[in-house]
Amino acid sequence: MAKIRVGVVGCGAIGSEICQAIDTDEVNGHELDLGMELKVLIDNHPERIERLCKSLRKKPDITKSDSTGLDEILEEVDLVIECASQAAVREFIIPTLKKGKEVMILSVGALLCDPGLLEEIERISKDKGCKVYIPSGAVAGIDGLKSGAVGGIQSVELTTRKPPRGFEGNAYVQKQGIDLSSITNEKTLFVGSAKEAVTHFPENINVAASLSIAGIGSEATKVRIIADPATKENVHEIEARGEFGALFVRVENVPSIANPKTSYLAALSAIATLKRISHPIQVGT
Repeated sequence: MAKIRVGVVGCGAIGSEICQAIDTDEVNGHELDLGMELKVLIDNHPERIERLCKSLRKKPDITKSDSTGLDEILEEVDLVIECASQAAVREFIIPTLKKGKEVMILSVGALLCDPGLLEEIERISKDKGCKVYIPSGAVAGIDGLKSGAVGGIQSVELTTRKPPRGFEGNAYVQKQGIDLSSITNEKTLFVGSAKEAVTHFPENINVAASLSIAGIGSEATKVRIIADPATKENVHEIEARGEFGALFVRVENVPSIANPKTSYLAALSAIATLKRISHPIQVGT
């Protein structure tokens, strides 16, 4: 059986984990049996590509620092994985779908922030008969939320708690005049809708977008973001109520060593989605 040819956009913390998994076909000694090969790497920081390629057993055929010549590049892949930025979703995912190729989106916040993008992606994917994969990311409970949404959900609330350093460089925090280094007790940085949350915290709260799409939408999904110096983990708590009853999920994530703004589980979730794509038996809703 021919291997699935993969292109990865973004060679940061998550992108590198994904590429390593495809290259070695294992994670921490656990065999994956993905049946995939890495063909293309794209990142606007060439040094990231160079650093990643040095660690790979089999180098990709094509490396690029931008989207020039994308039409020709897409002939070499079956699946494109976006793990770069919200802007990269429109730049790379739309052309990929138009070529009839399948995609995975990790910068899920773009689907809420970019007006009409989600609808455009859905329309093109239906027209071309290809799949769009959105991993669960750094949360659990997406399966229960999807099931509950079928029968009706009244409320969904997400509370995210991270160490202050996980918000370093965030423009919204800076605009509010919040000095992260001076926080000694937990401090609420934001309360509002999921749509607002992914706009203000594009690197921290993609899980809010995933929950919104799976559940009751970005306006109705409520989000609270807390900087807590007492925690070392990235903690997500989900509360949902509906006709099915009530759901409460708490996940205490180990932050990525390479990027504390994200969680290691987010990378593992993407890799698990790759395994789901390539395996015949599907478990979960």
